[in-house]
Amino acid sequence: MSEMTSRARVLAALKHEEPDKAPIDFGSTRSTGINAIAYNDLKQYLGIVSPTKLFDVKQLMALPEQAMMDWAQTDVIGLHRLAPSLGLRMDKWKPGTLPDGSACLLPEDFNPEMLEDGSLAVRNNNGHITAQRPKGGLYFDEVYAPLADAMDEADLDKHNYPEITDEELVYLTGRAKDLYENTNYAINGATGISLFEKGLKDFGYEEWMVRIMTEPDLVRRYLERLTKAYITMMDRYLGVVGQYVQVIQANDDLGMQTGPLISPKIYHDIFLPFHKEIFQHVKKQQPGIFVFLHSCGSVYDFIPDLIEAGVDALNPVQTNAAKMDARTLKREFGKDITFWGGGCSTQTTLTFGSADDVRREVEEMIEIFKVGGGFVFNQVHNIQAGVTPQNIVALYKTAQKMR
Repeated sequence: MSEMTSRARVLAALKHEEPDKAPIDFGSTRSTGINAIAYNDLKQYLGIVSPTKLFDVKQLMALPEQAMMDWAQTDVIGLHRLAPSLGLRMDKWKPGTLPDGSACLLPEDFNPEMLEDGSLAVRNNNGHITAQRPKGGLYFDEVYAPLADAMDEADLDKHNYPEITDEELVYLTGRAKDLYENTNYAINGATGISLFEKGLKDFGYEEWMVRIMTEPDLVRRYLERLTKAYITMMDRYLGVVGQYVQVIQANDDLGMQTGPLISPKIYHDIFLPFHKEIFQHVKKQQPGIFVFLHSCGSVYDFIPDLIEAGVDALNPVQTNAAKMDARTLKREFGKDITFWGGGCSTQTTLTFGSADDVRREVEEMIEIFKVGGGFVFNQVHNIQAGVTPQNIVALYKTAQKMR
């Protein structure tokens, strides 16, 4: 088989055609990337000297630069939103430091305040603390739930639903056109779409879970408004970047380590119709585009419904969660959905194993997933701080050898 371009390679995999080699993703999304501390350690180990951009402040995620993408032999690049994390724009930067003291570039409008307990807080324009990072911690928790006390449709109507501004559309158009015309990467466009997970944030975790059970009609009315907002947003989004992107990302964590967060019946009855409405609308507006869904944990029980909704690729493929055995997933669903991830466990092997352990697991996972296409290599979720450069090198060099 002749050498494919990266874009053609990813598209073949998504079409369940076996490409010349399995595609690799190094940091195209906020769930396939690398913590900036680990990234700095890796660059130092490889002798790469350059400033690291912290584009996702919430998760402490690095924005991969060209030298590192070349090293990883990635086939995918992300088209990120203008403000992908905590409302912080990523078009202007300033010098800063990471929690370990190493240097980075921070979003220019990242100006957290220190609270009395030593934690860092981010406020929105209305003065509400929206996110907080504990003293000594690495990650910000979102702590503001604007609909926690919502009682009726009037409260739902007053809520601010997701939208996309004219300014962001100009930014995305220029970035998408540049990536499409001047690289051969597959372009994975972030959208911010989520339903179950957005409800967790808007109502608060416990409140949302209770409302689903006790006030399903109110939940549906919220989801109707949210879905309408997403469809309007995606019409505007696809109107300017649809000709350039091959994949769009949505995020909805439905699983935990030991099983689903909600019952499959609740997902089927309440959430599936709205996922389906959004994803089918996107595909009607932009024929040929693929839908990538990030959903952590044990999501085996949801996969048939996700396929029905129009999900083409599932990430992060958490193979050590309940019912997420790699061979079972490939055998039962490999013809209908692409597994984007699953290459090595970050919970166990990558973080706590040896480089040899990493090599063995990567070899096994690629052998399972790559047959017949329907696979994009990535570790299971983001590489965390403290993962050694040796293990990261073993991860990607083995993937390059085996793919």
